[in-house]
Amino acid sequence: MKINFFIPYLFLCLVNFSFSQDILLELNWQKPVEHLFEGKTYFIPSIEGQESSGGKPNYFYLKYLKNNAKPILNDIVYELAPENDLKQLSALNIQLSEDLEISYQVTKAANDYYFAVNTFPYKLINGQLHRVKQLVFELAEASVVGHQKDFVTSSVLEDGSGLWYKIAVNKDGIYKIDKNFLESCGITTNGLNPAHIHIYGNGEGVLPELNSSPRIDDLAKNSLFIQGEADGSFDANDYILFYGHGPHRWRANGTVEFDRKQNIYSDNSYYFININSAETPLRIETLPEIQGVTNSEISSYDYRDVYENDLVNLVGGGQRWYGELFDVELEKTFTFTIPNIDTSPIRFKTVIASNATNSVGTAQNYSINGSTLSESSLPSTGSGFARSNQSFQLNNPVSSLPLKIKITRNSPNTLTYLDRIVLNTRRKLVFFGTQFGFRNLSPQDSLSLVSYSTSNFPTNGFIWDISDRQKPKKISGTLTGSTYTFKTYNIYNEYVASNGSSFFTPEKVASVPNQNLHALPQAEFLIITHPDFLVQANRLAELHREEGLSVHVTTTEQIFNEFSSGAPDPTAIRMFAKMFYDRGALTPSTKPKYLLLFGDGTYDPKNRVPNNNNYVLTYQVESIIENYIDAMVTDDYYGMLDDNEAISAIDLLDIGVGRILASNLTQAKQQVDKIEHYMKNGSNLFSSAEGSCCLGESSTDTYGDWRTKYVQIADDEEGGYFINNDTEPQYNNVKTDHFEMNCDKLYLDAYPQETSAGGQRYPELQNAITDRVQRGALVVNYVGHGGEVGLAEERVVTIPQINSWTNINKLHLFVSAACEFTKYDDPARVSAGEWAALNPNGGAIALMTTTRAVYFGVNTTTGLAFFNNVFDRNPDGSPLTFGEIVKRTKNASGNSNNKRSFTLIGDPALKIALPTFKVITDSINGKNPLIEIDTLNALSKVRIKGHLIDNSGNLMSSFNGLLNPSIFDKPKKQTTLGQDNGSPEIEYELQRNIIYKGKCSVVNGFFDFSFVVPKDIALNIGRGKISYYAFGQGIDAIGADTNFRIGGIDPNGINDDIGPDLELYLNDEKFISGSISDENPVLFLKAFDENGINTIGNGIGHDIVAILDGKTSDPIVLNDYYTTNLNDYKSGEVRYQFKGLLAGEHTLEVKVWDVNNNSSTARLNFTVREKQKPNIERVYNYPNPFTTKTEFMFEHNLSCNSLDVQVQVYTVSGRLVKTINKYITSKGFRESGIEWDGLDDFGDRLAKGVYIYRLKISNSENLSAEKTEKLVILR
Repeated sequence: MKINFFIPYLFLCLVNFSFSQDILLELNWQKPVEHLFEGKTYFIPSIEGQESSGGKPNYFYLKYLKNNAKPILNDIVYELAPENDLKQLSALNIQLSEDLEISYQVTKAANDYYFAVNTFPYKLINGQLHRVKQLVFELAEASVVGHQKDFVTSSVLEDGSGLWYKIAVNKDGIYKIDKNFLESCGITTNGLNPAHIHIYGNGEGVLPELNSSPRIDDLAKNSLFIQGEADGSFDANDYILFYGHGPHRWRANGTVEFDRKQNIYSDNSYYFININSAETPLRIETLPEIQGVTNSEISSYDYRDVYENDLVNLVGGGQRWYGELFDVELEKTFTFTIPNIDTSPIRFKTVIASNATNSVGTAQNYSINGSTLSESSLPSTGSGFARSNQSFQLNNPVSSLPLKIKITRNSPNTLTYLDRIVLNTRRKLVFFGTQFGFRNLSPQDSLSLVSYSTSNFPTNGFIWDISDRQKPKKISGTLTGSTYTFKTYNIYNEYVASNGSSFFTPEKVASVPNQNLHALPQAEFLIITHPDFLVQANRLAELHREEGLSVHVTTTEQIFNEFSSGAPDPTAIRMFAKMFYDRGALTPSTKPKYLLLFGDGTYDPKNRVPNNNNYVLTYQVESIIENYIDAMVTDDYYGMLDDNEAISAIDLLDIGVGRILASNLTQAKQQVDKIEHYMKNGSNLFSSAEGSCCLGESSTDTYGDWRTKYVQIADDEEGGYFINNDTEPQYNNVKTDHFEMNCDKLYLDAYPQETSAGGQRYPELQNAITDRVQRGALVVNYVGHGGEVGLAEERVVTIPQINSWTNINKLHLFVSAACEFTKYDDPARVSAGEWAALNPNGGAIALMTTTRAVYFGVNTTTGLAFFNNVFDRNPDGSPLTFGEIVKRTKNASGNSNNKRSFTLIGDPALKIALPTFKVITDSINGKNPLIEIDTLNALSKVRIKGHLIDNSGNLMSSFNGLLNPSIFDKPKKQTTLGQDNGSPEIEYELQRNIIYKGKCSVVNGFFDFSFVVPKDIALNIGRGKISYYAFGQGIDAIGADTNFRIGGIDPNGINDDIGPDLELYLNDEKFISGSISDENPVLFLKAFDENGINTIGNGIGHDIVAILDGKTSDPIVLNDYYTTNLNDYKSGEVRYQFKGLLAGEHTLEVKVWDVNNNSSTARLNFTVREKQKPNIERVYNYPNPFTTKTEFMFEHNLSCNSLDVQVQVYTVSGRLVKTINKYITSKGFRESGIEWDGLDDFGDRLAKGVYIYRLKISNSENLSAEKTEKLVILR
């Protein structure tokens, strides 16, 4: 995580006004705020209501409007800035200007209007620094009627439109398609009428990012020339000519020069050959020759050239790629050759990037033939690479131009990369080569007639006017000798001249099935998938359709075909979504709500880097400086769909966008498996998941009170910033708005820090995090430092740890406010966040996570916005979807574009597993808590009654199920330990101690349970908390009550001196002390006490504690694992799974206390056998000897497995007489129940005597073990 300064606090106000309305914004300047970061103190200019964050100290204002409006800035009031402000801004390396940086607009988020203002409130006036004191806006009346953009209603690719074949071109020019080419594409030319041949394509290059920019919708038909089409057949000598526009676009900068826009997504443009007899042919027109007197003759043209190699991305992100490196070689020469050059100067523009940290003593020198054209210092930056644009010219042009670039650096660590060299000059209009383009940028006059004169023109040559990209026109002129002359009006047009015989050849791509995305009806959920994952995308769509959602599934290829002329471009995906968004303008309820990108993505859309997972395009943000913060990847781009939006910081999300990180078919299926399991509250998909059956769980049912919990994990150091500014404010907000949620705080500095060979570590905390994940939580939130390999410098969460999680029935939403935790677009590494999503047996169901470095202030604003939304509900009481949660969060997270580093990994249409209905307390010890507050004393017996209600407040009288009540002692004040220099001791509140956790029946919507308050409660009197979770009949409910007190001792309380009754096993009740197990056995304890078991954890030494191998210094506290039996507070169970025990003999001891602090202890011995080496022991049959019936029994180390068991009985001479096969599901380590009646395979009685039998077991992984024993039959 990075610190930055001054992301604005989000003002969100409701404005309901009659037009027009004045808005007065007062900027109330405060004292500078001190920030300590990496040992350096910053004093940041502060405005009331504005949070500190990244970059410039901007002021941000956002108002919700009931109607559309037109903002007008009427007045700005300045004041002289204090002298210290200038010093503080200089320390932040902020450049000052005489122009005020301000933007304001009315923007939209789905159907809501917002007035947004964003300004850097400083400017120089007469050389002195001033700051804004007031801004006065007028919100004038504007149209409130939604518009519907004119997307075509049907694609030209629709069914019945004939055959289609995609072809590619890699440069501008005239392309030829002949008979052989068509037939190589699979197009039959025998009997083909040339009039039925059409070519479609747009040739737009990279699509413009601003939504309102003009672009071609669907595919445009191109004008063609077809040689020999008059006879109605396509013969051997016939051919087609069309003009193909390459992937890169030249654009004029005024009237003197051009610059080129490199296509960062594709090295080809695509066109489509269509064979359709019903379509009207479009052919190249011949323009009539213009008559009249010309004002001037043009015999030269504006020539342009570029040198640009996209070889390397400097920071693994962003839009820019670079070419040659200046390091070992600090001089390189790039030669341009321009025959027939004119006498005009040659203008160069070069772009480089350098990571110089200081420009003193550096230089970039540009020269030709020893003559220096330009020299300046290298650009410098504190991080990453800074760019430098240099413009210079050669006044005495020559045809051969060896441009030398020489770099002088002040450190061997300084690297410099060339981006591009652009050349503009005039060239004589002399025909050369086989074809060439030309144009004239000189001052235009549409009324002035000019003459173009081309010398050395071939006899069969021709010229096309290609100004209209899809409709070139043939020029009519006069060939006199070898000079071709034509007249035209003096406007900027593009022309191509050809020798009439040599043309370019396109590249074959593939046939294209008919499709018609433009004709799809409106849908709520759009799934865009890579073709490889179409089966699983359709499966996911069907799951949502079953939930009542309308869904469209389409592939990236289909979208590119209709929205970007077949070329990969992320804007095409956005335009696909915008089509539905715009069509719903008049009926907002039909607008899409969610968009899912099904497939992994990468920062390299052209597959230049190895192991590139380029399945569904990412959008990479173009940054001014190439660094690891600003070169962001964001899927927000696909969700900002209003006309005035592109990727600005104040643009708002209109739909929820998520991504499923699949890079192979297995991962795709596993991700949908997890979603189905979560969505349906359980399934049979994970019935064989290791550990679930052994823990007494059923994977067909994922209900549980884990849905009432969320976890806060805060890093240490940074002066306690993460606790004071992030997790504690978040906790306080949730406590106020959603007190039914229970928070578990796992703060690093609250746990003992240990020193290891690898540095400082928190082993106890690391175990606590895994333990909490395994036991389940609805949300797990981390704030602090991190990276691609895990969380915190002390590695409290690591990739191996994530992959060990098996919480498939308790999947959480993981929130990471840590740098690059889920940098999914890096093909060189699978990040920790990705593993959390990809874990097939657990981990996260979704992540709101960081893909790049994030600033402290952005984390703070985003985190508060998240917790202000995550536990909210829809008007019908149903929980929000992940997409809606993240959309609301992003739209309330201020004006820093750094917030785009947060992304949703997961299904945006999936609802968080927040219970829908409510649990209400009717009475505590017969008293209505809303009227009379009771006090629960230690050792008193408590009776609580209540009921369930729906979201209209009605009793759920038809509900029958189970209730899990948890009664919490009062909150406690905890203090962190202050173990690092940057970690002060911080006091915080924690309500974790549970005095009773029960299980009772709910009948016809009502419940009633009792328990005894433990003696170990904190005796001071204060508010406790009842947390309810109920489930059954496919629904669940949540509730809480704090209208009671707890503390003191009941003088007439229950008293006894007898400890609990205990039974200790491994896995199940069949286990016998001294038996074998695998490395991961489950401690299974049954406990009973007349007054109940103590689980509160307040009393020293009164926890439920397990001691393994006599290690009393490393006790395992099992309080949280104890659950009572149904409707019985007196008895219950503990199930706790050990992990990775070493092979060999072990001892286990468990001590349990009752509510009166009487204890009992249970013990057992066991021997661990490695599971990868199957083992069976204690094989025997009983009775033995037997007459008519015996039962085979054995012990093994393959628990939680489905086993094939085979018993084969032999005579002592080796003859097989009986085979018994049985399939069992093993929960434990001891099996029985395999019976035999003493008959052979033919049903005949065997003679008395001694027999040999072999017992063999094997599992689904073909691991097996066997053992031989003897039995005796008596007759």
